[in-house]
Amino acid sequence: MTTETAQPATRTSARSLSATLPSGHPLAAVGATGKSGARDLSGVPADAFPGGTGRAVRPGRAGRTGTTKAPGRTGGTGRTGSARRTGRTGTAPASTASATGSAPASVASPATASGTFDAFADDLFGHLPRTDQRRWAHAYLLALLTTEGKKSVRRLAAAVSDSPTASQSLHQFLNASPWDWNPVRREIARRAEVPGPPRAWILAPAVLPKRGGHSVGVHRRFDSHAGRTVSCQLAMGMFLPVGDVPATPAATTTGVATAADCGGSSAVSVDWRLFLPPQWAGDAELLRRNRIPASEAKNPRPMWVHALDLVEAQAARTSCPPAPVVADLSEYSDSVRLIEALARQGRDFVIAVPSATSLATPATPGMAGDPGARPRLQQTVATPVRLPGSHHTYRAFAEPGQTGPRPNRIWLTNMAHRRMGQLVGLARLHQLPAATLRALETDFGLHDFEGRSFPGWHHHMTLSSAAHAYRALTAAPDEQTLNRVRFVS
Repeated sequence: MTTETAQPATRTSARSLSATLPSGHPLAAVGATGKSGARDLSGVPADAFPGGTGRAVRPGRAGRTGTTKAPGRTGGTGRTGSARRTGRTGTAPASTASATGSAPASVASPATASGTFDAFADDLFGHLPRTDQRRWAHAYLLALLTTEGKKSVRRLAAAVSDSPTASQSLHQFLNASPWDWNPVRREIARRAEVPGPPRAWILAPAVLPKRGGHSVGVHRRFDSHAGRTVSCQLAMGMFLPVGDVPATPAATTTGVATAADCGGSSAVSVDWRLFLPPQWAGDAELLRRNRIPASEAKNPRPMWVHALDLVEAQAARTSCPPAPVVADLSEYSDSVRLIEALARQGRDFVIAVPSATSLATPATPGMAGDPGARPRLQQTVATPVRLPGSHHTYRAFAEPGQTGPRPNRIWLTNMAHRRMGQLVGLARLHQLPAATLRALETDFGLHDFEGRSFPGWHHHMTLSSAAHAYRALTAAPDEQTLNRVRFVS
């Protein structure tokens, strides 16, 4: 576990929750001094849970999670792990607006607020086979929503428990417990689709800076946004747009596209894949120490394969009609391979490829060996093009707001039936994940994962996505519960 430098947890007056939480509440025993979360199988080999699958409950395990208070503790004081204590009036915290892009929602009445957060957490984590797993899942989600600043395990544990073993238990739940993250992601996607079928399935890469070289998948690469080479993890995410449907932009738009062009839409992250650089496959010690499944280690996958896997996973779990795939992959030279794979599967897409991608019109002689003259692309009309060696005909257009013979991005699509304004509107949706990633980083601890394991990384990404989804998808967040349940004894 990475050494922590978090500030000491402050001790402030807190209301006892013994009268607030019933004995059967998932958080009622988080502060107990028992070992409910500390026995979560840190030594399980990686191949025992290639998909994060959970284990059956052992007889008698669930009964070990007591609900008694620690000796000598009173319900009047407790560690919060957070400098923010102004939320007890029922006002949404300041981070709410930045996470959702809107003003904080009004507080629900006491008669309806008490079950809102619990119902959300129960829907996400009800599949977990063990009582302690469900309890710590509730606690982790609650802590992500209420703890300000760095979301270290120590600070998150202090926000919901006064037990001296809470941080160890929370770390065990995150890194060692073999619970399945896929049902949680499936439920987030289902909730994102409740208002209606999403306009697009948006793919976006995420660079996660890391210190040291031991975290799973960490490597050095050039980050165009930072403008330098960084030590990082590289992930590919699937995002679903939610909110107001943006107006169809005019095909003659000349200004540079901004997030405002997407109207009132935002996006929630519903699935993730972690890129493992080739050098990791040859290091048996790294694979063992980071508990990487053999299926991942034996065949390291490039980013375009992870992207295709995300599309296929979303198609398998959704109950809505397939949506066009939208992605800005202009920094990945092999993005054309994803385009060819999607075309073979008959999926609609609007994907940006590098500006140096070889293109030719279908009428160019000797297409397989000589791409011929490069077509001049416009943003007001899509030009029929082909990729060298491909028999598929695509439509290409310049990035909205870009002029000149060599735009920064080239957008390719196979949707010949869509008007140009609709294609430009879909292309602009690629901006939504950037705002989501900023919110996940600043408000929900996306970059604060402490641990090295492959399942631990997926657990953390899933829980961070769940916390953001609660803020983004809940019309009236349960602020009374979130601001009152700050200390569980």
